[in-house]
Amino acid sequence: MNLFGNGVNVLLKKVTSLLLAIALVPMAAFSAAAAPATVAPKAAQTAVKVEYNKKQIAFPDQAPIISQGRTLVPIRPIAESLGFEVQWNELTRTVTINKGKDNIRLVVTQKIAKKNGQTINLDVPAQIVNKRTVVPVRFIAEALSYKVDWDPKTQTVLIADVNPNQVGQQEKPKDPTKPATDEKKPEQVAYIDKESVEGKTFSLANLGVYQIVGKVEPGTEVTVTLEDKTYEVEVTAEGTFEFYQSTNDGIRSYTLHAEKDGKKDTFEGDFNKTN
Repeated sequence: MNLFGNGVNVLLKKVTSLLLAIALVPMAAFSAAAAPATVAPKAAQTAVKVEYNKKQIAFPDQAPIISQGRTLVPIRPIAESLGFEVQWNELTRTVTINKGKDNIRLVVTQKIAKKNGQTINLDVPAQIVNKRTVVPVRFIAEALSYKVDWDPKTQTVLIADVNPNQVGQQEKPKDPTKPATDEKKPEQVAYIDKESVEGKTFSLANLGVYQIVGKVEPGTEVTVTLEDKTYEVEVTAEGTFEFYQSTNDGIRSYTLHAEKDGKKDTFEGDFNKTN
């Protein structure tokens, strides 16, 4: 007869239960620690909007964006809402904007634009986003001559006429007290044989090599503008010239200036890409 049999069995059962309880405690604690915390969803970013004279402009396929602290807007919907005609040249990647006497040209990836032959510097270059050309919002003010403000609370670009009677770039009213000589138009000259001018470019390493040839009236002083730099061009006694320059790759257009006897002629052309 085992006098201690029942007692030993009871003791073993208690010890086993205690060990099991101790083993389960870390597992429960680990499970609680591993449970993911509830994360509050981030607030959705407010979409950038554009208004012209307090009327919102619609963007059917590409909305304005903010990139590196700059607000970029699709140029076509805005320009057409302001009454401009917009054209796109896929070969030269050039946007042309016309209204009345105003002609604006800009080339994608370049930080300049041309308005009636005058250079306008951009904060950032025009670029392609979702097959649409977007430009810094300051371009609307400087190239199209409209007032532009920014409402940070509503993330809205506010475009307005410079004055209530503005239609594009309106001429100032004539002052009847000024003599008629103030309205004399500059004399038009044709020093550049525009049919003879041709521009070609090809890439060499990371540089672009540019060639412009043509003919001008003999005795004319000629310069070429690439981006924001101007170069002098040597002209022969017969009036022919040949210009070479290596600089940044990707320049699509150029401006040719010819001057003689205080009068000027200007020609804007595009480069033809060669291998």
